[in-house]
Amino acid sequence: MNVYSGNISELHVGIRGGKIAYVGKKPIPSRVFAGLDSEYMVPAYIDGHIHIESSLLIPSQFASAVIPRGTCCVVADPHEIVNVRGVEGVTFMIMDSLRTPLRVYFMIPSCVPATHLETSGAKIGLREVRQLKRLKQILGLGEVMNSQGVINRDEEVLGKIEACRGMVIDGHAPGLRGEELCAYISAGINSDHESVTEDEAAEKLSLGMWIMIREGSTAKNLPELVRILSNGSPERAMLVTDDRHAEDLLTEGHIDNCLRRAVEAGVDPVDAVRMATLKPAEYFGLKDLGGIAPGKWADIAIVNNLREFMAEKVFIGGKIVAKDGEYLGGTKGRLTADAEKRTVNLKEMQPQDLSIPDNQKQATREEAEVTARVIGIVEDQIVTEDLRYGMRLHKGQVQSDPERDLLKICVVERHRGTGRIGKGFVKGFELKEGAIASTVAHDSHNAIAVGANDSDIYMAINRLRDIGGGLVILNEGKVLGELPLPVAGLMTTLEAAEVAGRVKKLKETCATLGCKLRNPFMTLSFLALPVIPKLKITDYGLVDVEKFEIVNLFVK
Repeated sequence: MNVYSGNISELHVGIRGGKIAYVGKKPIPSRVFAGLDSEYMVPAYIDGHIHIESSLLIPSQFASAVIPRGTCCVVADPHEIVNVRGVEGVTFMIMDSLRTPLRVYFMIPSCVPATHLETSGAKIGLREVRQLKRLKQILGLGEVMNSQGVINRDEEVLGKIEACRGMVIDGHAPGLRGEELCAYISAGINSDHESVTEDEAAEKLSLGMWIMIREGSTAKNLPELVRILSNGSPERAMLVTDDRHAEDLLTEGHIDNCLRRAVEAGVDPVDAVRMATLKPAEYFGLKDLGGIAPGKWADIAIVNNLREFMAEKVFIGGKIVAKDGEYLGGTKGRLTADAEKRTVNLKEMQPQDLSIPDNQKQATREEAEVTARVIGIVEDQIVTEDLRYGMRLHKGQVQSDPERDLLKICVVERHRGTGRIGKGFVKGFELKEGAIASTVAHDSHNAIAVGANDSDIYMAINRLRDIGGGLVILNEGKVLGELPLPVAGLMTTLEAAEVAGRVKKLKETCATLGCKLRNPFMTLSFLALPVIPKLKITDYGLVDVEKFEIVNLFVK
């Protein structure tokens, strides 16, 4: 496949010194000859925006999962681990990624903490940005989530953008339109991956932004957004995953899954491959990647056809690193000594700390109701609804109501041991009993838990402290399943297959408690993200994202 001309033809490709030296109709003398029958040779894929941490795998294990799928390169924003461990988190991610053939580049997290409405474990200021930009693995500034800071000319936000002038600067602008969008782009921001409607993406594209069409484990925007493409000219569009769980990587795939979905949606296969190879290479200035042409690295996927994109062989730098789904690239060296440094610092708490009293004294009777704001889950999206429900009082307390799927949700600060707890209610989990808890809670990654009763929520949070962070399911005081994540409370050193198996069991266990969500833990993790509308929760309480402020749980 020629991603430059759009042609598909029978040609010979010569490789020398890890790079492509020849592409032509005539065979040339070579020491090794590999003949292909009916397969297709395409450039190996580039994921232009991903948070590796969301796979729950450290970079070296992540590489072993995605390379057999045809991926040769990812551009990662490590702001998950950086929110926990700061600059040393970037150092860990770089060092571990160098242990495999996968080409891993990084963006500097621009918003750590993401907002002033939550507590993070670290801060990335202008000094840290200048320090990190000197690293050769750094391509630019990661998604600028503080859009209002850009629009209102916040000195610190603009200082970070200016410090990375001349590099790639990624955006994050959900719902931003019109004059505000123009102001945001004018600051020097190049791309956006948060569009969910055709109109929004088309406006951003028309104003010169690159559109990253996201198809991950939670946010699935591809069917809607491919409508912005005209046949043969996806000039400023690329396919990305953003967040991908280990189980989905192994069962559905990585960028190859995006390609299948794009073709199913009517995109020409050549255009789809361009958006996963040539276009990200152009956007990020990766001049040696993205196509099968002289001078490019010999990063090539041999796929069965242009519908399924099943990689039968994968080459990186001219070497076979995967064959028939088996990873052959190996892992060099050992894990760094501080990889599992303890980062979960939860203060000792009591069950009553989770209670929600009627502080507004709205109720006049013992069993009366109060009106509360409720986070409404939108499945397969990371946006939420801002709902209103009457909540029954019991002895002056507002409690979970599993019958109506109104469950208590809590975020407990876990970096500094302050004991601060944000409390609210959520609709969409459908748990009839028990609780689930996690230290994966975007972006600051405090402890987050949801459950049908306070006792199980309390014990699930305590279990997170005991195991040093991870995923936990508990019912009637008994742990039904867990996955410890000792690397910053976000990742494990286990192999992808082991992680996928354990996550699958966790999801099955959630289902036995009534949960109908496909990815309950990933859904839970995004409920603490106060930069995505409409209603979210942090350790400070409920956040009205559109107003960008903490709001009262109760509505007068």
